[in-house]
Formats: sequence, C-alpha cells, structure tokens
Amino acid sequence: MTVWLLQLVLVIALCNVCGRLAERLGQCAVVGEIAAGLLLGPSLFGVVAPDFYDALFGPSTLSAMGQVGEVGLILLMFQVGLHMELGETLRDRRWRMPVAIAVGGLVVPAVIGMIVATVSKDMLAGDAPALPYILFCGVALAISAVPVMARIVDDLALNAMAGARHAMSAAMLTDALGWMLLAAIASLSSGPGWAFARMLVSLLAYLVLCALLVRFVVRPTLMRLASTAHAARDRLAVLLCFVMASALATSLIGFHSAFGALAAALFVRRVPGIANEWRDNVEGFVRLVLMPVFFAYAGLHASVGTIDDAASWMWFGVFLVGGFIGKFGGSYLGARATGLEPRDAMLVSSLMNTRGLMELIVLSIGLQMQILPPKVYTILVVFALVTTALTVPLVRLTLRVQSRATPAMPGADK
Repeated sequence: MTVWLLQLVLVIALCNVCGRLAERLGQCAVVGEIAAGLLLGPSLFGVVAPDFYDALFGPSTLSAMGQVGEVGLILLMFQVGLHMELGETLRDRRWRMPVAIAVGGLVVPAVIGMIVATVSKDMLAGDAPALPYILFCGVALAISAVPVMARIVDDLALNAMAGARHAMSAAMLTDALGWMLLAAIASLSSGPGWAFARMLVSLLAYLVLCALLVRFVVRPTLMRLASTAHAARDRLAVLLCFVMASALATSLIGFHSAFGALAAALFVRRVPGIANEWRDNVEGFVRLVLMPVFFAYAGLHASVGTIDDAASWMWFGVFLVGGFIGKFGGSYLGARATGLEPRDAMLVSSLMNTRGLMELIVLSIGLQMQILPPKVYTILVVFALVTTALTVPLVRLTLRVQSRATPAMPGADK
C-alpha cells in the first residue's frame, strides 16, 4: 500500500507539472502529460535511478497501477463516447464535407501505415501476427483525437471558424470508423475463420441486447431517479454499474473492455442530464487522477532504449513522415474536394493531425492484445507525442498565413 500511494503521488504531481509546463510553452496539457508518462518509464527514470525505479515501478509493484489504469481507460472511453455528436454531424446536407474529410484523413494514412508495416515487419515485429499487425498500424496512423482537438480549438478561440467546426466533425467520424476497424482487428487476432465470425456475431448480439437494456431498463431507471433527493448520486451509481458491466461483457466476448465503455456511452448519452452530471461529478476525478495513472502506465511500457539502432530510428522517421503527410494530405484533399476554401482546408488538415490521448488508448490496446511488440509500441507512442506537439504550432502558422492573405483576398472567405 505504501508503494502504491507513493506511485500515485509521483504520477499525479509529475503529470500536473509537465502539463502546466507544456501550456506555458504554448502546447496542450496532454502533450506534457504524455511526456510525463515517458519520463517515469525506463527511458529516463529507469536510467537515472535504476534501483529506485525497480523498487517503485518493478513488475511486482505494477498490478495495482495496471488495474487503476484499466478503470481509467474504461471511464476515458465512456467520456469520449459522451461527446460524440455524430447525429449533428450527419444531419441534413452538412454531412458531405466532414465525411469527405474523414474518409480522406482515414484512408490515406491507413494505407501508408499498412505499407510501412508490411515492409518493416520482419525487422520490427517478426513474431507479431502478420494481418492484425499490419491492419493495426494502419489504424494507429489514421486515428485522430477529438478531446485534444476540442481543447486546441477552445484555447485558440477557433470555435467560430468553419475549418475548425468541420475538423471536429470529421475527427468524430474518423474515431468512430477507427474504433469499428479496431474491433474487427481485435476479432481477427483471436484466430482465423470461425473465431472471427463468432466474435463479430457475439458483438452484434451484445449491441442489440445493450440497446434493449438501455431502452427498457437503464433509461427508465435513470429517468425515475431524476426526481429523488439524491438524484445525481443515485443516477451516477446506476450509470457506473452499467458502464463497468458493459466493459466486462465485451471483454468476455473477446474484445477489449474499452469497446464496451464506448458502446455504453453511445446508448445512454441522450438521457437528459447525464452528460452534465458526469461532467460535474466524475470528469474532474478522471482527469486529475485516472488519466495521469493511465499515461504513466502507458509510459512504463515504452522504452526509447528499445529503438536501439539506426534502422529502428529510420523506421520511426518513416512512420512519422508517412503518418503526418498522409493525415494532412488526405484531410486536405477531402476538404478541397467538397468545396472548402484552401485556407480553411489547411486549418482542417492541421487540426486532424492531433492524436494524443486517443492514439495512446489505441496503442495500449494493441500492446495488451499482443499485436504490437514493445519496440513498435514505443515508436508509435513517440510518434503520437511528436505529431500532437506539432499540431498547435502548425495551426498557429496556418492562422498567420490566413491573416496575411486576408487583406489581399477580401472576398475569399465564404
């Protein structure tokens, strides 16, 4: 218990300090928090103080952190699902532009990721299952991060700009499609043929059951509890039980527990008052305690020392350049194809390269399912950190270019 409390103090303190430092440097806090997770791992802490590191974060001391990190991941995915406004995105004729941006921003980097994974597999992941590994690398390069993007849009006061709104909508679609693909990859990794079909059928059956359960049990219960003396407490107790049960169900089926949490959010998010009650009572604890634990636990499995030769660093560069250019170029082409002005298309493409938290969640799932070997996991964690760190400077550069071009093009903004 003493070691666990010391772990928690160190993790929360360092993540908070690094997050504030990142904000002072003009970055999002999540960039510093991801960096803090890496600093706590074998890449730095394990090198500077190996004995203390082994005593504090050795294999025998990580079980509690792993369990809390799993709970954090489940609640993080539930929060992500609560903020997925896919209905608004696809309403009327407004769906064309975000769908085009999402498809371009998903397909192009995914294809690049699969090509790079295919060529580099023998060197980086010789023992990994071929098809799940290749597909997983494609999804890892294609994912965006709606929570981090929303923070950037808010911090830079971009809410009124058309490009920022389209980027947010497209990122929601990209993440939704990405999670569907990730679910398929998870079923493929369990085995060929009948195992794949069985898992997909089981998942579909569970989603139908979950929808019925929400409609006839969970939603009526939550609505009835809204009039009680301790409405928020009672409703959140029911909600947390449902989220954990949903996570357990998908885990038993053979998928990751995160899929169950996401499904639970999508089914209950329209219950009146739930999103506000979650934000007021739970979200702060998740951000302050569970997110740092998740970042630290992810960082403990990433060791820059595993990228131990020139060839590995070369492949990191290939993943970085391919993922960045693929996401930027694919999003830009999708935006321009549906009539968005070049300046707004540049803003969309810059924002779509935000990966951050969502990328780390995806990579953690890949590592737990033994699809990603430690070296590739580390490469992609550093890739997520670098691309997220590049987003804010790139957005600011795009805005400066727009401001300079506006006087010369007074009628260009539509």
